[in-house]
Amino acid sequence: MDRTVPGRARTLSLGCARGDWTTQDLTLVDVTGTWEGPFRLSGSQSGIFSGERTTRWVLRQKGAKVRGEVQGPDGAVWGSVEGLVNGEAFGWHVTGKFWSGAPDRSYRGNATVSSDELSGRADGFGCPCTFILRRVSPEAIGEKKAQ
Repeated sequence: MDRTVPGRARTLSLGCARGDWTTQDLTLVDVTGTWEGPFRLSGSQSGIFSGERTTRWVLRQKGAKVRGEVQGPDGAVWGSVEGLVNGEAFGWHVTGKFWSGAPDRSYRGNATVSSDELSGRADGFGCPCTFILRRVSPEAIGEKKAQ
């Protein structure tokens, strides 16, 4: 009886024992840069908040970790953002203001990253919200072009 084929099959199957490596080890996108766009507020339960608010995020990514600032359209710092990139998904947490006139609070959301666009949902004061941010510059906080 020839036992070499089952032995080879057993050897080949060992490569699959680890599971899906793409979801554990692969970071497909880099969100470093300056992003701008509207957050669309669907309104709180009391109906006080609705409409659209423009914001700017200045992000720096190292590996899967992301940190940065939430700014107003004029560049005034409203808060900080931290998150993780997993494949083409960006899960984030904002501490501070989400838009001009909002109280300092905590917000969470998820975005899909597609080249130079972040789109998704946010939850927190005045939300649920939807948003689309577009990368307006590949530069982030503290980065300077090499001269």
